[in-house]
Amino acid sequence: MRQLISIEWIKLKKLSAFTWIILLYMILLPLWMWVMNLWFGSINQQIAIMPDTKTLWSFPTVWRFVTYSGSYFNLFLSVLIVVLTTNEFSSRTMRQHVIDGLTKRQVILSKFLVILGISIFVTFYAFLIGLIFGLTQSAKIDLYSNIHYVGLFFVQSLCYFSFAFLLSILIKRSALSLIIFYGVIILEFIVSFFIPQIVYAFFPFKNFAKLTPIPFLEQLVVGMEADMGEKIIQFDTWQVVSISLFFMMLFYSISYWRLKKGDL
Repeated sequence: MRQLISIEWIKLKKLSAFTWIILLYMILLPLWMWVMNLWFGSINQQIAIMPDTKTLWSFPTVWRFVTYSGSYFNLFLSVLIVVLTTNEFSSRTMRQHVIDGLTKRQVILSKFLVILGISIFVTFYAFLIGLIFGLTQSAKIDLYSNIHYVGLFFVQSLCYFSFAFLLSILIKRSALSLIIFYGVIILEFIVSFFIPQIVYAFFPFKNFAKLTPIPFLEQLVVGMEADMGEKIIQFDTWQVVSISLFFMMLFYSISYWRLKKGDL
């Protein structure tokens, strides 16, 4: 496994797109948290339902805030997964690895390790940003309340990346893969207006997004239910995780099967 990681790292550090996208993520995440704070502030000017800046940037709310803000970047970082995967086909590096002596199983495993490594890195960085905000803004240090949202953010990363990886394997063209990736997400949202809530509640991207919900979602739901006059279907966290993991494993399983049976 160490050999596979070494091979993949050599390729990654030579790819400028990898460096730039990771750097953009590191710069934009804290900046986006500031933008989201301004947005919440504008909402509060109309109706005071969102937490103030001090609350958002303090423990334990900061764990929900940083993972909610970072969830948008899981969609952005899916571009990186597509670029890295389709580049393997265009440059025929996976086929070359087999010629050089790696087994097909090892080549496939190396792709999964790359996705796992990127997911671990972005999750650790989100944790680090949340920790910095929390330590500098909190009057009371409470590291553990709500910290499970960092773990949910990691699962969410793997989930979004699983679909991006699957499309890249099936289509093998970066531009078309990205168009379909974002197109499916938009289509799922549009379809939600025409189907029963109980059906939409089981859709993949609906549950991926629910892994890192907006801070103080519970209060928002209560207000929306009062306005609509009907109850909004809300799954428990374990149910959202279960549905998300099902689709994640499905996408990765299809990708594995396609790579194993197809031509590299």
